[in-house]
Amino acid sequence: MLPQKLYEALRWILVIVVPAFTLLLTTLTEAWGWDIPLEGIIITIEAIALFLGTIFGISKIQHDKDN
Repeated sequence: MLPQKLYEALRWILVIVVPAFTLLLTTLTEAWGWDIPLEGIIITIEAIALFLGTIFGISKIQHDKDN
């Protein structure tokens, strides 16, 4: 079981930081014409975030049922 502060920090990263970072990366890549495989990078970041968000959600449901 994760300590509450760690859980909240990770949740904040998944809900706020990851979407903001992908938007920033997309915008900067377009603005500066960077030649990077942006689509693959964004899909990978979002897939990892979705996986972790699902795990956290399931864990929270289980924790709430136990309490």
